[in-house]
Amino acid sequence: MSRVDTDPLAAALRRWGAARRARAAGDPEARALAQRLDDKGCAYGRVTAARLEELSRAHERLEAKLNAVLLGVVATFISTMVGFLVQALRGGG
Repeated sequence: MSRVDTDPLAAALRRWGAARRARAAGDPEARALAQRLDDKGCAYGRVTAARLEELSRAHERLEAKLNAVLLGVVATFISTMVGFLVQALRGGG
C-alpha cells in the first residue's frame, strides 16, 4: 500500500478534483458527489487544516527537544556553580 492510498491529504485532493470535474461535467451522479463534498466542507479548508495540524505537531516536537537541551545546559551550569561555591567555602581557593 503506497503513501498515496493512506494519505488523508491526497484523498481529500482526489475528492476535491472529483467534485470539480463533476461540476464541469453536469452528470447527476457527479453533481450529487459535489453536493456531498460541499456539505462536508471545503476541500481546501480540510487540506489547510491538515497541514496546520501537521505543522503544529512538528512545532511541539521541536519545542520539547529544545526544552530538553536547555534543561541539560542549565542543570550543568548550576551543578558547576554549586561545585565552585563548595570549593570556595572550604577554602580551596
